[in-house]
Amino acid sequence: MNELEENIMNKINELLTNELSAIHVGIYSNGGNKNIQIMIESEKGITLDDCVSTSRLTENIITMHRFIDDNYNIEVSSPGINRPLFNLDDFIKYQGEKVFIELKRNINNQRRFKGYHQVLDGVISIKNKKETIEISINDIKKANLVKEIKI
Repeated sequence: MNELEENIMNKINELLTNELSAIHVGIYSNGGNKNIQIMIESEKGITLDDCVSTSRLTENIITMHRFIDDNYNIEVSSPGINRPLFNLDDFIKYQGEKVFIELKRNINNQRRFKGYHQVLDGVISIKNKKETIEISINDIKKANLVKEIKI
């Protein structure tokens, strides 16, 4: 996230209630408009009302702090079942769960890993086939949980 996205996310988190928290803010240009995408989560899950109230709160924050002068749209969503992991705290929170990690550069001639992970001393370890790969958070391009639904 850039500084503007972090500032908006921090202001949202200062004012959110009902155990809600913003876990990611992304601002993307779309022609003359900006799209502000906000991902929120709660231990209880996310409702449509949570998304609506977060959208209104964000609009007030942007107006009050004059973060964006251009036209913009706000999109609020839950992270979904395969929640993205944005930082080391996310990896720690979901330690032991199955993840998919895509790296910025190859490790052992491989850029994508899927498996159960652990975090020790700020290093993410993922069991991949017969070996354990150690990954720095700075080497990760994107990552998410991998939930399997059995029917």
